Amino acid sequence: MNMDDRSTQRARWMADAQQGDRVAYAALLDDVGPMVQQFVRRRVRDVEEAKDVYQDVLLAVHRARHTYEPTWPFEPWLFAIARRIVARRTGERVARSARELLVLTLPEVAVQGDGDVKLELDEALRALSPAQREALALSKLEGLSMETAAARARTSVGALRVRAHRAYRAFRRFL
Repeated sequence: MNMDDRSTQRARWMADAQQGDRVAYAALLDDVGPMVQQFVRRRVRDVEEAKDVYQDVLLAVHRARHTYEPTWPFEPWLFAIARRIVARRTGERVARSARELLVLTLPEVAVQGDGDVKLELDEALRALSPAQREALALSKLEGLSMETAAARARTSVGALRVRAHRAYRAFRRFL
């Protein structure tokens, strides 16, 4: 099968997929998958990142499949999506690396068990009402869902949320 025939077949599969034909959609993805992987691998060096980008491209194709016009060539549409995803992920990676700070040794622990900060935290907790302390303890320290924490505190979820919010606000003000 020459390139024109293959491109025509891909366009047909996509048109059928747009009409809900799962077999045609699977055939299309099986056919273009290796091309997309190769395209991504050439542009993304990290193997794990390339796998993620490949999946993002397939998801984007799936989400945008309704925008494909069957009378147009399929490959330019596909690779326009792939280029956009690769560019977006590259931009995210660059932004993330600009924020990351690589260190050779881990910093020392800033707060010892009996430090001044611990005393301030104890004082801040004592300044809360018993209901606020309970809301904070159940939701944040014990990690319970609001529903479970409210049941344990014998109050409504809304009331527990208000108590917890007021506790956070008072805690922030105190510290």
